[in-house]
Amino acid sequence: MDLTATLLGGLGLFFLGVRGLSGPLAALAGPRLRAGLAGGTGSAALLGLMLGGLTQSSNAVTFITASMRAAGLLPPQRALPLLAWANVGTAGLVLVATMDLRLAALWVLFLAGVLTFLDRGPAAGGRRAADAQGRLRPALAALTGLGLMLLGLGLLQAGAAPLRDAPGVQALLAATAGIAWLLVPLGAGLVLVTQSSSTVSILLITLHVAGLVSLEQAALGICGASFGSGLAAWILGRGLRGSARQVVLFQLVLRALGAALFLAALALEMSTGAPLVLAATGWLAEGAGTRLALLFLLLQLAMALLALVRPEAWAGLMARLAPADAQEVAGQPRFLHVQALADPPSALPLVTAEQARLLARLPGTLGSLRGEAPEPDAAGSPSLEAAIGHFLDGLLARELAPEDLTAAVTARARLDGLVALREAVEGFAEAGAELAHPRVAPLAEALHLLLEELSALAPGEDPAWLVELAADRGEMMQRLRRAAAQDAPEAMFRLTGHFERAVWWVRRLALLAREAA
Repeated sequence: MDLTATLLGGLGLFFLGVRGLSGPLAALAGPRLRAGLAGGTGSAALLGLMLGGLTQSSNAVTFITASMRAAGLLPPQRALPLLAWANVGTAGLVLVATMDLRLAALWVLFLAGVLTFLDRGPAAGGRRAADAQGRLRPALAALTGLGLMLLGLGLLQAGAAPLRDAPGVQALLAATAGIAWLLVPLGAGLVLVTQSSSTVSILLITLHVAGLVSLEQAALGICGASFGSGLAAWILGRGLRGSARQVVLFQLVLRALGAALFLAALALEMSTGAPLVLAATGWLAEGAGTRLALLFLLLQLAMALLALVRPEAWAGLMARLAPADAQEVAGQPRFLHVQALADPPSALPLVTAEQARLLARLPGTLGSLRGEAPEPDAAGSPSLEAAIGHFLDGLLARELAPEDLTAAVTARARLDGLVALREAVEGFAEAGAELAHPRVAPLAEALHLLLEELSALAPGEDPAWLVELAADRGEMMQRLRRAAAQDAPEAMFRLTGHFERAVWWVRRLALLAREAA
C-alpha cells in the first residue's frame, strides 16, 4: 500500500502541477507579446522561443499562431519559423525536470509560498498594489504548479526505485527489452491523452532514471511523443480552414519529419553501434536524465533547422495543402502592411482605402431583397474589420503629430460606424427575407440608395445633401408599424428598427466625412 500510494500520489501531484503550470504561463503570454508578434518587432526565432518558454505547450502556441494567421495579423513567412522555434522553447521544462527533484521542488514551493503570503498580506492595500498583485498572481500560480510537478516526479522516482527490484517487474522488463519500438506508438498515444509532448517526455525520463525503461526505449518514446504532439494539434484543428489550417498542417509535417529523422538515426545506432544521437548526448552530459532531456532539445532544434531551409517553399507547400477560401481572401487586407506603421501620414490613406472596400460591399448585402445576387465578399467583412482595427490600434499606440492623431481617431470612429452599419444592414436583410410585405421592397431600395451614395463620396467632398437625406425618419417608421399592426407587428418592428439604425449610421458616417473635409 505504501508503494502504491507513493506512485499514485506522485502521479497525481505531477498532473496537478502540469495543469497548474500551463494555464498561468499561457496567461503571461498576453497582449504585449502577441502585439510584438503581429507588429513584426524582434526576430521570429526569439519571439518563438519566448512564446514556447512561457506557454510550455506547443499546441497552445500552434493555436495562438493559427488564430493570428486567420485574422491576417501574422504573415506566413513569420508565422512558420516562429512556430518552429516555439517548439524549442518548450524544452525548458524538460531540462528543469532533470534537476534534483526533491530539493528543487521544496525550494520552489518555499519560494512560491513566501511570495504568495507576502502578496496577500496587509501591505498589499491600495489600488496600485492591487494592480501589481493581479499581475503577479499568474507568475505565483505557475511557480506553485512547477513545485507540485517536481514534487510529484520526486515521489514517482522514490516509489519506482524499489519497484524495479520486484521479481515480477524484472521479468516484465526482460520480456519487453526486445520490443523497444513499442514505445514509439505508446509515446504518441500518451500525448493524445495529455496534449503535451513535454509532459510525456518528463515521465519517460523519470521512468528511465527509476530503471523501469532503458535509455533506448525512453529515446524512442520521446520521438513518438514529438510526432504525437503534431498529430494531436491536427486532430484538434480539424475544423480550421485556410491560413489557420496551414499552421496546424505545418506543425504536423514538421514534427513527423523530425521524428522520422531521429527514429532513423536511433535505428541505425541501435543496430550497428554507430555513434549518432545517443552517443552525442553522452558526449554532452553524463546523467541519464540529462541525456534524455538533451535528446528532446536536439529533436526540437532539428525541427527548427528544417523550418529554416527554404521558408518560402514551406509557405508555398502549406498554401497548396490548405488553400484559403473565398471568405478568407475577402477578409484579408489588400493595402495594409506592418511596415506602413513607421510612417503614419502614409498609413492613414491605406486605412481609408480598406474602409472604402468595406463600404463598397454594403449595397450588395441587400441583393436578395432586390432580386439580385448577394455580395460574395460580405462574409469576409468581420475579419477585414478586425484587421483594420488592429492596424489602427498599432498606429494610435505610437507618438503621432496632432493632425495625424486627429485623423487616426476619426478613422477609428469611422471603423466603429462601419461595423455598426454593416450589422444593421445585415439585420434588415434578414428581417426583410422573413417578412412578406409590400413595404419591404421600397425600404430596401431607399436604404440601397443611401448606401450607394455614401460609398460614392469622394475624399474632401462636403456631404451636406446626404446628411439631409438621412435625416430622422422616426415618424414615417411609426406609420409603417401602425399600418402593419394587423399583419406581422413583431417582424415589421424588427425590420423598421434595423432600417432606422442603418439610416442613423449613414448620417453619422456622412457627418464624420464632413468633419474630415
